[in-house]
Parts: sequence; C-alpha cells; structure tokens
Amino acid sequence: MARTTTPVPRGPAVHPDAAAVAQAFAPARLTMARELAGMRKRDLADAIDRTAAAVSQYELGQSRPSGETLHRCAAALDVPVSFFTTGRPHLRLDTASAHFRSLRSTTAHQRQQALAHVELLWELIDQLDQVIELPAVDLGPDAAASDPAATAVLVREAWGVPSGPVVHLVRTLERRGIVLTQLPGVDAETIDAFSAALHGRPMIVLSHKGNPMRQRFSVAHELGHLLLHPEPAPGSRVHEREANTFAAELLMPAAEIRDRLPTPVDVTALKETADGYGVSVAALAYRGKDLGVYSESTLRRVMATLTGLGWRTDEPVGSRYPGERPELLVRAAELAAGHGLPLPLLAARLHLPLPRLRDLLGMAAPRPHLRLV
Repeated sequence: MARTTTPVPRGPAVHPDAAAVAQAFAPARLTMARELAGMRKRDLADAIDRTAAAVSQYELGQSRPSGETLHRCAAALDVPVSFFTTGRPHLRLDTASAHFRSLRSTTAHQRQQALAHVELLWELIDQLDQVIELPAVDLGPDAAASDPAATAVLVREAWGVPSGPVVHLVRTLERRGIVLTQLPGVDAETIDAFSAALHGRPMIVLSHKGNPMRQRFSVAHELGHLLLHPEPAPGSRVHEREANTFAAELLMPAAEIRDRLPTPVDVTALKETADGYGVSVAALAYRGKDLGVYSESTLRRVMATLTGLGWRTDEPVGSRYPGERPELLVRAAELAAGHGLPLPLLAARLHLPLPRLRDLLGMAAPRPHLRLV
C-alpha cells in the first residue's frame, strides 16, 4: 500500500503555525497520518530528509520534531500542520480489534493503513454525533442463536425482512445504525472487507474488491461477525466458516432457495436465480452443495465452467443489483451542514483538507464551476 515518495525540497518557507504545533505535538498523530498515507517509517524518513530512527523517536515521543520537520511531514503526508496537534479524541486500534478475514493475504502494514482509516472515521462520527443524532444501533436479536443459520433467521424476523431477497442490504444495515464505508484509493483492493464495533457503534469497512454480488455477501459476512463474534479472532477459520454460514442463510434462506435450485445444473438458470437474490453464481452453487442439492463433483463442474467463462473474478452484473453504495455518512454530513456544521468547519475540526474529508465520507467531488470574465 505504500505510495511512491519524493523528498520534500528544502526551503526557507515554513508554515507559520509549525513552530506552535511543535510545542503541542502529539506523537500518535504523526503515526496516524503516516499510516493513512500508506507509508512506512523509512518512506517518511526519505521524504523529509531525516533518518528512520528519528521518525521512530518522534512517534514514540522520545524527541520532539522542529517546526521545519513538521512542515515537511505535513507536505509529505498531505495534511495540514495542525493535524499533528494534541487536544482532541484519538482512538487507537490494532489488528486484534477487528474482524480481518485473512492475515496471510495482507501485510501488517496494509492492515494498519485500513485501521487508521477507521480511527479517523471514528473521529468524524464523534464530531457528527455532537450536532445530529445518528440512527440507533439495532443488530436484531438480543443474543445469537445456537448456530449461525438460526441467528440469520432470527435477524430476518427481527428486522421484518419478507421472504425473498434482501432488496437493499447496505441500506437495511445503515437504517439500523451500522456505519458502512469504503476504503478510498485503488490500493484498497488488497484488503478484504472487515468489521469492528467501536464504543457500541458497529462499522463495516468495504474495499473495492469484487463485483456488487460478492460485496453483498461480504456485507452479510461481516454482519455475521458482529453478531456471532463479540471478541474478534482475526484469521480464525472457525469464525470465517460461521460468518459464511450466516451470510448464506441471510441472503439465500434454505426454506425457499432449495426448491429454486435448478436440477440438473444449468449455469444459465443458476445465473438467473443468483441475479434475483443478489448473489454470485459461485455463492449459489456452494449453497446448493451445502444444502445437499448438489454433489461435490457437480460443484466442481460448475466452478470449472465459471472459471472458463471468467466469472470467478468478473461475473456479469445483473440489472437488479448494480451496486449498493453506503449513504449514511453522506446524509449525516449534509444534515449536520444545515445545523451549524458545514463541511469546511468539519474539515477544520478534523484538521483535514476538504478533498480528504470528502473521500472519508464517500462523497463525490463537486463539479467545477465555469466562470466567465
């Protein structure tokens, strides 16, 4: 996830606030900004013409950077110098705090960048909570059932989801106070979806990985973690199987999907059914195998056909589920703007550039205005 770094040129101009910030320097803020930028310590050291040991000392609070050094850090990390000041809430997460699907497919550096995004998002939500009231958290049943599939049945009942597909899964979760967000930037493709519960506010973080049907399954999978596994165990195969079982029952209830599975197997018919439920053909085929409708050899034949079609990685997207984008944070920011917290003020409170705040919210950049002189 590290980006290419270019040394910040030397020069006499130092931000006028840099010297004051150096006196109110918060080491954790430098760590956070570096991780958000996808930089390792040596990357930042090269960019600011310092040593990696010096950067480590700054982040550990063992030495205080000068105003000039903070000016260089701000330029390299694309944040205002004021970002490094103390005096505002700061949540610190580690890998053990979140439900990461696999610890082998990503490096610790990549995971920490994703977690830094969540830390900053928590600060954003804290600011919004001071002005508006976000939807109350409602995860459904008070306690998980004895098995993941039964828990999914209880969730559908508690949320009043009718039989058939969950029409808009992302919106269904957002209405119940669960914050969903997408990791900004193309490098996020290396991270699978993950989730965490922060001070009672569940959060599901989505990457740009996979098509909309696979993303819907990922959302249901992470909801399963939040309900079934209050204590994260990143990379746990047992937890992953249980979350998959929950997601399969939530999106493809056994009581109704079993009779809809085509026999003998026909990929065209499978695709039609899968599109109706907003899942991938592969997910539906595995569901058929788990329900005893398809044999292991049948599943292998279906997977081989999907591989030949290129659908394992790039399945055509049906018109019914073209993609579900989170909207809760955007709507919350718009509401807050009408109640005394416009975006520029929110950006100032978070010490972020306005474009960076828009990325964090998942808000489209405004179109440029044409001016005739």
